[in-house]
Amino acid sequence: MGWVIMLVAVSIAILLIAFLVLRRRGRESEDRGSASVDFSANLALAVYLLVLAYAAVLCRDGLSVTETDVKAEAETLTEMYWSVAPIPEAAPVRSQIRRYTAETIHLDWPLMARGEVSPVATKTLEDLRSATIRLRPVGEESKTLQQDALTRASEVSHARTIRSSDASAGLESIFVISMILSGLLVIALPWTLGVKPTPASMFADLVRVAVVVIGVCFIILISHPFSGLGAVKPDALRTAEQHYDQIDSQFPSQP
Repeated sequence: MGWVIMLVAVSIAILLIAFLVLRRRGRESEDRGSASVDFSANLALAVYLLVLAYAAVLCRDGLSVTETDVKAEAETLTEMYWSVAPIPEAAPVRSQIRRYTAETIHLDWPLMARGEVSPVATKTLEDLRSATIRLRPVGEESKTLQQDALTRASEVSHARTIRSSDASAGLESIFVISMILSGLLVIALPWTLGVKPTPASMFADLVRVAVVVIGVCFIILISHPFSGLGAVKPDALRTAEQHYDQIDSQFPSQP
């Protein structure tokens, strides 16, 4: 958000400076050289819009993939809870699954907006896997359930690694740089004619600046999957917590 505010402030400052300079030193409107400048400005606008559209598609796809990954992680945790629920000795494992889910929601999510994950939740997941390994179930059915739970624990660990990678990722800086450079050309090229501003030209300048600034700000706001517009929320994990309660009603935990 800080980058967005800075970009808007800088754009407004540049626009005001250009208006003041052209008003004082600009000449009256002439057609000389305007055709080539218009062509260059339109070409820069086409490049800007192309990069903007491609960046928007990449950001949208990134958000969609991240949301799918979070849902898969929540489903894996639920399946792990189902696996250990019938095992009488697995009450501590069930508690740790709940703890890990809660820590992911309340500790991981605020940090992921900054590209980090909580070491507390990481430690809880390690303890969860260790507790599952240490189970000593009686009977073949319980042993099979333990193996399934271990598989699920490994999948949860992998899902956490992916989520951590998603949190530290973002749109490649080349796209933002390309948008800013082409946007600056769109804005500044008409000013190279040195013509004094008129109400019509000032309105056109305002429209160009608005298009460029809004486009760049929009991409910045959707470029990270866990912050800004459309940020992925931990709703799937909250749903998993509700499923834990339903499972507990069918398999009451034994101390």
